[in-house]
Amino acid sequence: MQQYIPIFIAGLIGIITTVAAAFLSAKWAVQQAIQQKWWERKESAYIEIIEALHDLLRYSSMCAEENSTGTADHRKNSEFSGRYSEAYWKIQKMTDIGAFVISDAAAGILSKLRDKPPLEWNDNPPWEIYGADCAHYRDALEDIKRCAMKDLKIKTGDLSR
Repeated sequence: MQQYIPIFIAGLIGIITTVAAAFLSAKWAVQQAIQQKWWERKESAYIEIIEALHDLLRYSSMCAEENSTGTADHRKNSEFSGRYSEAYWKIQKMTDIGAFVISDAAAGILSKLRDKPPLEWNDNPPWEIYGADCAHYRDALEDIKRCAMKDLKIKTGDLSR
């Protein structure tokens, strides 16, 4: 009987080690999957914000140019106008959702953009109003891109690959 005790102990240690390794591997895999899914959600939110800011910037830039030169392309204007409206509401939504998905800094940038004081239409020419909007959108776009890179832990060298 005593000759079986070392074999039994060795077998028990093997079983415990196997169970512990399987448990830890499964736990690690689940954590990695959750982390990856969360990263993808953040990436998607940042892409949506950047695309919306880009549409806002394009429309404002086009309007500023049209108003300063006096030329208008109505077909292009109606296309960009619809995109502008959609982008505007996306930014409002992302500002309200805020730091749930994106970083606190990015949420702050969007809040700052929403709270920017508008120029008065009666006191300023339209091209100055659209130009000021362009500047605000451009600044917000650059700041959001920086926040996204930091939040998603992307190095500038990683983008060239």
